Amino acid sequence: MKITWLGHSAFLFEADGRKVCIDPFMSGNPAFPEEFRGLLSEGGIDYLLLTHLHSDHAGDVVSLSKRAGKVVAIFEICKWLELKGITNYDPMNIGGTIRLEGAVVHMVHAHHSSGFIEAGGIVYGGNPCGYVIEFGGHRIYHAGDTGLFLDMQLIQRLYRPDVCLLPIGDRFTMGPNTAAIACNEFFDAGTIIPMHYDTFPALTGKADEFVRLVKRGTVKVLAPGGPLEL
Repeated sequence: MKITWLGHSAFLFEADGRKVCIDPFMSGNPAFPEEFRGLLSEGGIDYLLLTHLHSDHAGDVVSLSKRAGKVVAIFEICKWLELKGITNYDPMNIGGTIRLEGAVVHMVHAHHSSGFIEAGGIVYGGNPCGYVIEFGGHRIYHAGDTGLFLDMQLIQRLYRPDVCLLPIGDRFTMGPNTAAIACNEFFDAGTIIPMHYDTFPALTGKADEFVRLVKRGTVKVLAPGGPLEL
């Protein structure tokens, strides 16, 4: 399986001829790699997953949804997409599981917020979430935007992810210190990838500090566009 970080919290997973994209923040993402701009116009994404309805995670979801095979999101986001003319969605909610061709998706808690500024107001986006995705022979935990919370222990107990994608930017999510607590005390993943940092000045968390603090598992610091083969 190949994992490609597209900057911020956007990732592309590829295995067995299928592509899974999560949190597609592309056109407004200063860290988005130029060589992947074709995803915006060419399509080819089989499954498109959203963790919450903030613009730095769902900024390109409407345009991408028109060319994706299936959109997976919490119920309220799916109904918002329906208002935009998108019908190829598969709604779910926290604690649930859906089985797709070549992938199994579990929706789990995240401690954050969810809403989209539109027409001078805020559109409610339901609860924020994370995912554990069984794909390409791996169990990948994408935490979404979240603070540290004790129920991460249950995510480990129930789903046993071997790859963890964790936000470290601070201010809006965990910083390096709290994300390291998640790795050292809650999860037992062999591969850990930091995300949601080095995109905007307000995100002050740094990967080198995170690497220094993590004592369990191997941290893989990816460059945007740089693939990791597992």
